[in-house]
Amino acid sequence: MTKRLILMRHAKSDWGSPDLADHDRPLNKRGRASAPAMADWLREQGYVPDRILCSSAVRTQQTAERMLPRWDTEVAVHTSGDLYLASPERILNSICSDSADADCVMVLAHNPGMQTLVSHLSEENFAFPTAAVAVFELDIDDWSQWRPNEQTRCVAFQRPKAL
Repeated sequence: MTKRLILMRHAKSDWGSPDLADHDRPLNKRGRASAPAMADWLREQGYVPDRILCSSAVRTQQTAERMLPRWDTEVAVHTSGDLYLASPERILNSICSDSADADCVMVLAHNPGMQTLVSHLSEENFAFPTAAVAVFELDIDDWSQWRPNEQTRCVAFQRPKAL
């Protein structure tokens, strides 16, 4: 069986309020536009997730909220503080433990962890700008069986500016 993993960095956030904690920064105008554009691209490519593992930061949650209405199917969203500014190892642990029985899982989180993980899994050095998406196929039956790189193929990469 093949599972699909979508790694996405949150859309562009607003730095206009210096007193706002990093965790609480919302999306800016460009981010509010790029999130649905990326959702449309994912839908057109046939990459709509069954489940989203989302950082608890405001900007990641707002990214998910702007994407969900663009899909014709209900997508379960699991919000986790563990994904806020998470290391690649922590992201991998979340994927293996929180993906349940989903066939296509999206992780919506932050750099530098996401860029490092995408580069590691693809075995290429990717720049991973805001709202970028990398799609991987995994030759596994169950998420707990996944051994990164052994069973992992990068099948797509997209960023908003390329649309």
